[in-house]
Amino acid sequence: MLLDNPVLLQLKRQSEEARKAAGLPPLNYEEDENSGKKNDGSRKRDGRRANGGERHDKDSRKNNSAAYAYGNMKEGLVKATDKGYGFLEVDLKESYFISPPNMKKLLPGDRIIARISETAGRTQAYPVELTEPALTRFVGRVSIANNRVSVLPDRPGFKNYMRAKNLVTDHKLKEGDWVLATLSQHAMNTGNGEHLIEVTEYITAGDDPEAPWWVVLKEANLPNKAPDDLDSYVFHESGIERKDYTALPFVTIDSSKTKDMDDAVYAERIGESEYLMYVAIADPTGYISEKDPLNAEAARRAFSIYLPGRDIPMLPRKLSEDLCSLWNDEVRPALVGVFKIGADGSLSDDISFEFANIKSRGKLAYDDVSDYLEGKETTFKPDPDVAEVLHILEEFQKIRCAYRSTHASLFRDKPDYEFILDENGALTEIKQVFRRIANKIIEEAMIAANACAGAFLAKNCGSGIFNVHAGFDAEKIKDVVALVRDTEAPVKEAEQLLTMDGFCALKRWLDADDNVYLDARLRKYYSYASMSLTPGPHFGMGLDYYATWTSPIRKYGDMINHRLIKYCILKNEKPNVPDEDLLNSMNLAKKQNRIAERGVKDWLYVEYLRQFIEPKTEFQGEIFDISRGGIRVRLFENGAVAFIPSPLICGDRLRVDGDSQTGRFYIDKKVVFELGQFVPVRIKEVNVSTRSVIGELVNPVD
Repeated sequence: MLLDNPVLLQLKRQSEEARKAAGLPPLNYEEDENSGKKNDGSRKRDGRRANGGERHDKDSRKNNSAAYAYGNMKEGLVKATDKGYGFLEVDLKESYFISPPNMKKLLPGDRIIARISETAGRTQAYPVELTEPALTRFVGRVSIANNRVSVLPDRPGFKNYMRAKNLVTDHKLKEGDWVLATLSQHAMNTGNGEHLIEVTEYITAGDDPEAPWWVVLKEANLPNKAPDDLDSYVFHESGIERKDYTALPFVTIDSSKTKDMDDAVYAERIGESEYLMYVAIADPTGYISEKDPLNAEAARRAFSIYLPGRDIPMLPRKLSEDLCSLWNDEVRPALVGVFKIGADGSLSDDISFEFANIKSRGKLAYDDVSDYLEGKETTFKPDPDVAEVLHILEEFQKIRCAYRSTHASLFRDKPDYEFILDENGALTEIKQVFRRIANKIIEEAMIAANACAGAFLAKNCGSGIFNVHAGFDAEKIKDVVALVRDTEAPVKEAEQLLTMDGFCALKRWLDADDNVYLDARLRKYYSYASMSLTPGPHFGMGLDYYATWTSPIRKYGDMINHRLIKYCILKNEKPNVPDEDLLNSMNLAKKQNRIAERGVKDWLYVEYLRQFIEPKTEFQGEIFDISRGGIRVRLFENGAVAFIPSPLICGDRLRVDGDSQTGRFYIDKKVVFELGQFVPVRIKEVNVSTRSVIGELVNPVD
């Protein structure tokens, strides 16, 4: 027993001193004097067990205690190699060798604590404790040999199949099938030194052409279909008096393929140079009460999911694409925001929201409206009253853009990419989609409407779902000051840079100066944008408040803001304001949606780009990441990401240095590449298993 053993007591004291010196928390290594048994001593992270299974037994804990007593302790991530050995990466410039025998107990991406010591003249890392496993729940592919199931995790760095226990009873697994699995016990915590994997769910066959969608959605733990429709729906707010705006020529402007249209716009001139803007938004909360099961399902999903060739609505399709969608020539209940725009493009404080019925006069497409307003040849011929509204909307867009370009900040003009798929789901073409005049009209209308909603909720309710952004991270402001000190930037002092006016002034200067390198460097010091329950500014947009309410068919947060706006109008029972747990789940869902979109695109890209290898097609790649290993570029023509390894840039590794801190790539200590730079590149190879693209320079560096 520990308390009776002076040797182990001494080891424990040495261990605690070593952990303290390394900046690590103390181990919970106490003995229960009443039972004579050791407490669990497990480390937890975010309320979950960190090791994906049971903790060490008594012997392993004693061994760990002894290991802590000797050597320098380091915590970091495990990186595997193709040759059996690996490295413990502590930070960008500190790594330690892990021998093949020790790597057998580890997984690529594990976070561990290791003892660093020198053996046979080489500094090595000896794993001591697993703090966070690389795997918990994951997807992978099945291999079957001698009726035994093995799984290859679909994660970077995993190259070997792992023996697994098959718990699937409703489907006979075959070679290559995609499955969901869990790591039930990590090798560092098992007596035999093996990982224990359990297959819990069949996803789809290995040759299913729709595998990219099913696998990515399952990996991200997202739904793969719309909520089931009910037999009928009842509109619960028919007793509320609504204004009749059916005579006003509202229009929807969206993609020609869009079915879930949740916004329609109308504008009119006031006097010589002012405008009155009407933004009508679909009203799903009129059908869905807070106690409705559909509301709980919408809260769980949080967002509609938009993937190449596929969309998965947050609400049942009968609601999202029919009853709530603002189809032309159909009377629809709507929540309408009405606000005034001054001659200089500023938003007036005179903001109102109204219950109304509207009837859209046209389901218009971005390209048709843009061709018409830009004077290009087109078959689109709007009615006179619709044509007048479109010209007024164009004027509105111009003065709002002019105002924001001098008082706030605008988005950089970068293309979006439309994926054209064939009937089998294969990517056949990628079209660049640039923001034209019609896109900018709707963009400015929605920004103005959401800014007004933010101000309205902040004043009348004091709560809601606000999009907030604090500009630069205050803890990193010294680095920002150091970057702009020797430039012509209009703002250089920390106090100014931490204000919204100072942040926007710097951003406008960067855009006007077209200083993409400095802009890219500074973005690394931005704080994260997020959703908040309390009102706050959005530095990135240069707005005092920003609360989205314009997409209630697609975003649960917008449904919440609808209910709060209605409460402010009616002064009835206040709806529930979500707690932090729901807000966190919404932020997580937003992140997972982005991961899923990127995952499906990466899967499609590798097959699509294969055709460009043999002809050595040239692309323009914008450098957005630089490291010791090479540079990462985004292809302007199609949006794909390619990695160019350092050896393909310069064969002599002693001459090269990619510095992620400065965002520059050096050869012989001279800058050859930097963030934001465009370089001609070719596709060298694609890896289907890792869904990665390797590029090479068209003009290699000597």
